[in-house]
Amino acid sequence: MKIILTGSLGPISKPLVINLIDKGHDVTVISRNTDKKAEIEQLGATAAIGSIESINFLISTFTGADAVYLMEPTVDMFDPNIDFLKHYEKICEKYALAVINSGVEKIVHLSSIGGHSDEGTGMLAFHYYAEQALKKLPESVAITTLRPMSFYSNLLAFIPSIKQQNAIITSYYANEPEPWASPLDIAEAAAEELCAVYNGRKVRYIISDEVSSDKLLAVLGKAIGQEIKWVTISHETLEEAFKSMGFSPQAASGFVQLNEAKMTGTLYQDLIKHKEEITFGKQKIEDFAKEFATAFSN
Repeated sequence: MKIILTGSLGPISKPLVINLIDKGHDVTVISRNTDKKAEIEQLGATAAIGSIESINFLISTFTGADAVYLMEPTVDMFDPNIDFLKHYEKICEKYALAVINSGVEKIVHLSSIGGHSDEGTGMLAFHYYAEQALKKLPESVAITTLRPMSFYSNLLAFIPSIKQQNAIITSYYANEPEPWASPLDIAEAAAEELCAVYNGRKVRYIISDEVSSDKLLAVLGKAIGQEIKWVTISHETLEEAFKSMGFSPQAASGFVQLNEAKMTGTLYQDLIKHKEEITFGKQKIEDFAKEFATAFSN
């Protein structure tokens, strides 16, 4: 198969490239960074250097493909001029236009937990708008929507507070096991969907492990060789802290609302309704703890 991947060589796209190349597929990787060209080619893929903001570039690159993997680059949370709730929607509108004009009949879209609704999911609501833009494609275009849980790598953001105060400081606490996802498991699911034969639309949730805050503290603490505390602060205090770090008001509010969604359970309402659509991955919290320890020591 001829498969096009967006996402350059990010934490999901790179293992996805390797997986597909190993299976014998013809893979093209889109990147805006010319410095990635050699690395992409070393993996056995073709590099398409250009911007996803260019419709003509996307159409040219997508043309002739059997399947396309779509993801949206990270939003700059520090830019007050970006409406991050609509940012992904605009990108996906361009993707959709390129899909229609290139004749692509199958896409796999990386969304997220929370992509089912524009309410009660905090900042993850931007995935809802992205999904809606792609749902407007003709029914002849098959779409798999991947909705992984929060990435393990998000935990790396707590390293500074652990180093300074031996604590994870945030505005929620998970008494019950909370779902997390590894990029490696997401890449595996994406590869399966890109290679599968199907029509229509489907959603696939991805969970690598389910971990309470107590277990998280124990596993990460063991990995770095020190005891870690969990300090729960108010949503208002956290929001002000985000703003003081330079986050835009919309982003700071969105992060806090996401924590509220975790605590109330609204973030996971659709997940609970679709248990049959969950993929359970192989990468457990203990596996990520090794990566966490390496980052902590640097």
